[in-house]
Amino acid sequence: MGVIKILFQGRPVAWLRLRTGETGGGGMPIRCVRRKFLLRGSEYRVVLKTDAVRNGLLVREDTWVVSLHPATRENFELFMGNWYRRQARKTFREAVNRWLPMFREAGYAIPAPKLKIYAMRRAWGRCYYTKGLITMNLHLVKTPQPCIDYIVLHELCHFVVSNHSADFYRLVESFMPLWRDADRLLKNFARERKIIR
Repeated sequence: MGVIKILFQGRPVAWLRLRTGETGGGGMPIRCVRRKFLLRGSEYRVVLKTDAVRNGLLVREDTWVVSLHPATRENFELFMGNWYRRQARKTFREAVNRWLPMFREAGYAIPAPKLKIYAMRRAWGRCYYTKGLITMNLHLVKTPQPCIDYIVLHELCHFVVSNHSADFYRLVESFMPLWRDADRLLKNFARERKIIR
């Protein structure tokens, strides 16, 4: 019977037995979560429902009700990591889809890029224009929507101007005249909440 290790943010969070699919090692039980979670600039507290038959998340105003089965810290970290990835993919794709028609109206034929999402330490996004690919920082989904829109726009502009020249920033400004405000908001928000270094 084989065993695989699942990593989240570089740390092992669960061991799975390949034949049975059960969580190995028992796992540390979890009763409550004391930290706050962020999504699109808003803070949420988490209430655990530990008698659930399957994992799930229900949003109620400023609270996330997280159902866990089994109710272990490892399962919680794995579930939340996957949930954040789904939210990030949806949020970033929506932002790309909002910007692309504006690029086309301005005469730039940018193809819809592929999106990859990683938990990056220092960058919010990267554009690989020759590959038609944008990589986005998973943690960007925690920031306010104007920050997300700015970073997505920034990366899309690299399909037109590949460097950070004056032409590049003129292009950014043509789509988002107040991009400096969004950039400042992003830097302050990330610094205050220690999102990335």
